[in-house]
Amino acid sequence: MNIDFEHYFEKALPVIKKWWFSVVCIPFCWVLAEQFWMALRWEISFSWNYPYPFFLSPFFFFIDNFLLIVHEAGHTLFGFIGGRFLTILGGTLFEILLPFAIFAFGWYNHKRFVAQTGLLLTAFAWIESAAYAADAMDRRMPLIGNLPRSSHDFYNLFSMKGVLTEHMTYAWVMYWIGILTLVLFFIWPLIERKQYEYVDIEMDV
Repeated sequence: MNIDFEHYFEKALPVIKKWWFSVVCIPFCWVLAEQFWMALRWEISFSWNYPYPFFLSPFFFFIDNFLLIVHEAGHTLFGFIGGRFLTILGGTLFEILLPFAIFAFGWYNHKRFVAQTGLLLTAFAWIESAAYAADAMDRRMPLIGNLPRSSHDFYNLFSMKGVLTEHMTYAWVMYWIGILTLVLFFIWPLIERKQYEYVDIEMDV
């Protein structure tokens, strides 16, 4: 019995092209969700001191540093257009908005990889920011440039709004928004396909 591997490969190739990024990112996203769940649930230091599997360390290093640069740029950018509250909030806001803009660009231009990359970065930004919010009361998280504890973004934001004692509620909401964004990242090829089918029907009509 001869098996036509080339035939099966040709049939599988469109599926591989559509879903490979979602599949490849499963280990990364699993570790991300677990790391920050443990940070919020038990010990906040897991958010910056976590034993990543060696093959995932470069990915976390790259994304951590990319989002850190975006975060700091957000403070500067929003500092030009707002007062102290918006300047402080601007770091986290830009850290979330820029990846979302990448997603929007990919979605609008039908670029699956770009759209999914934007969703992945948006999810990471939400989840990472959740740990920052969870640290607002104790302020144990190391700050860039060895800034004093009084410079903690979410300590200042929550204090200014009088909700510091509710910091964990905000942290968990941010975490679950991030998780839902991860789910959207995984199923985006399916949503994208349905979107294209809808567009085709509209064009035929």
